[in-house]
Amino acid sequence: MKHTSEGQAPIFVVGVPRSGTTLVQQMLDHHPAFAFPWESHFMAAFHRNIRRFGDLSQPSNRLALMEAILDYVRIAQSEKLGAEWIPGLRAALPELAGKSPPNYPGIVREMYGFLAANRACPRWGEKTPQYVGCMTDLLEMFPDAKFIHVVRDPRAVAASVLPLSFRPNTAWQAATNWVRLVNSALEFERANPGRVLRFRYEDLVTDSEKYCQLMCEFVNEPFDPGMLVYHKDASQRIVGGGHFDLVSSPPTKARIDRWKSRLRASQVRVIEAIAGETMAQFGYELTLTSARIRLHDRVLSALGETALLFRPGTKPANFRAHAKQFVQQTRFQLKYGFWSY
Repeated sequence: MKHTSEGQAPIFVVGVPRSGTTLVQQMLDHHPAFAFPWESHFMAAFHRNIRRFGDLSQPSNRLALMEAILDYVRIAQSEKLGAEWIPGLRAALPELAGKSPPNYPGIVREMYGFLAANRACPRWGEKTPQYVGCMTDLLEMFPDAKFIHVVRDPRAVAASVLPLSFRPNTAWQAATNWVRLVNSALEFERANPGRVLRFRYEDLVTDSEKYCQLMCEFVNEPFDPGMLVYHKDASQRIVGGGHFDLVSSPPTKARIDRWKSRLRASQVRVIEAIAGETMAQFGYELTLTSARIRLHDRVLSALGETALLFRPGTKPANFRAHAKQFVQQTRFQLKYGFWSY
């Protein structure tokens, strides 16, 4: 299937990490119109540093940019999360660089168009949760882009993210991160009417077909029942145990309130005190009538990052993996002059 570099409007799935963006990505990836490669992380960072790659009317500079993008993605994904698409794309870079438009957005479209064509899909999408904080950059790059914003109860987000070996790792950090990113997305939505479809993770889980139909209407594609059976081949599409566990079975309402048995009362108090006002906008009920943050909550938050290193059950392999990634990030920064998500 031949692709055009311009293609149709790209779709970006965004949300605070652990809000259900992987679920939405998998549903859309099972629609015959879309190819959704794994998280990229690179788009906004390169957009802000594109001058470092010189005159993009020169094919050699376009090739250098494409190679840098794939290096960045490989490092950001820790060489495991869905990175299986990188080798095939890397082999095609000389050809793509020779025919791609002489600008950064056009080059990105060319790369994603290649990936979509390999799946015989006319359109492509992207799911990097952290892009929820830089949608303005993406809209500058792709004026035709549309965004699907998934919102989840911050208590559930915290319960999901706190056991992991990356930030945020305290209730305080999780709540402030949620408020900052959600409000940033709401501000973007108000400034760009019609660009964002926003819904709650809890509603998607409760009535998946309804929200799959809404997504299809939003992106101007007919509904496809295959979106509802994404879990049947999750093992073939997902690399990375944690993500596979999340989408290897149909949505279950049990995940909605699981935070109640996983968070301590002190953690709930901190989250509701920080995020309560924003939570109310989305209909999330508070468990405490007057949540206040105590001094020891502040102290625990300050110590949280250090305590993470000594958390019971933390495996030495995690330290080695993080150290390896840090070295790779440092080398990238020394070579190209930047590194950021």
